[in-house]
Amino acid sequence: MATSPVTRYLHVRPLFLATSLFLSTLLGAPAFAQSTQPAAPQAAQAVAQDEATKVVDDFMTALAGNQLEAARQAMTPNAVVIANGLVLGTRDGYIDGAAKADAAAMKSVRSRELIHRDSQVGAQIGWVVSEKRMVGDAAGQMRAMVLTETFLLAKTPSGWKISGIHWSSRAAG
Repeated sequence: MATSPVTRYLHVRPLFLATSLFLSTLLGAPAFAQSTQPAAPQAAQAVAQDEATKVVDDFMTALAGNQLEAARQAMTPNAVVIANGLVLGTRDGYIDGAAKADAAAMKSVRSRELIHRDSQVGAQIGWVVSEKRMVGDAAGQMRAMVLTETFLLAKTPSGWKISGIHWSSRAAG
């Protein structure tokens, strides 16, 4: 006597469900096992990124406050500074030259807003990329601009140091 397809399905269904459950448990187990492992490498990565970002923030605070020696100490001796397509020099050339004008210009900034920031660090190098909206007084007129900055950092025996800076700006739209 032949069994109907519905009857056959009803007999095979529990076997099919049990096999599916077994395979999904077996294949999903590594994902669950990973979530119970300590997150020490991720935590260490986050700490290193925070340290690198702090160096960048401290540098910008020193520059805005005309504390050029503090800004110099945040950089490696061979750091290169580029702004809007112009090489402003290595650390000492920049600090002894264009940084003075940058510090003076930053005094006219009335507001700064961090729009976006991203960072990544490895064992020896890292980067911090930020986009900021700034409003300042330029020639007696308030102007809004967007500043994009890229900081390259190197891990030194005394901590993270800036090894390269690139700034570019555009009118805020």
